[in-house]
Amino acid sequence: MSHIDLQNGIDYRNLGADFKGMTNEQIMQALDQRRGDMITVLQNLTHDFNKATAVRNHNAFSGREIVFLNPDNPMDSDNPEGAKKWNKTGAVGAQHYEHISHHRILDYQKLFDRWHEEGYTIYAVDNTPGYELHNVFQVKFPKKSVFLFGEEQIGLADELIQAADQMIYIPQTGSVRSLNVSVAHGIIAALYTAQYPVPEDK
Repeated sequence: MSHIDLQNGIDYRNLGADFKGMTNEQIMQALDQRRGDMITVLQNLTHDFNKATAVRNHNAFSGREIVFLNPDNPMDSDNPEGAKKWNKTGAVGAQHYEHISHHRILDYQKLFDRWHEEGYTIYAVDNTPGYELHNVFQVKFPKKSVFLFGEEQIGLADELIQAADQMIYIPQTGSVRSLNVSVAHGIIAALYTAQYPVPEDK
């Protein structure tokens, strides 16, 4: 009679079969062994669904870290992340396995300086008029890439665009001007990963 792993059978988390039965810490450690270099920066997102979906996207494509830039960084003693609580339901648990940090928008230059010192290229993802736009389908990303995404209604702050190395946009042929920010994030993450595939074996 074959052995049945009951522990895996009752693990109802949204996980691939290889991760069933592992603790959150073990899953993060396993992912850390194969993460790529992509960094995601989300500026002042107000909708929890977009935050959660971006975290889920980032997990799906094994990014290095996710940075939330907020107008301020209110402390919450009940929240181990040290920032304002948000509804993480849409992340389906992915927030437990990702490196997430919260910073004030005013502190962005310190982050940008650190990434530049590490050899990163910083991309503003937007289609704001008045800036030099680069079609994302024609861009060869460096392996060390940071992607900035702006708030839902008005996009990225001009200061962030100006501090970035280049602006990229996703061409659209429909009638609306922009994509949902979490959808745009998923597209960029997939295009980056197509250029730098992450090994699937652990």
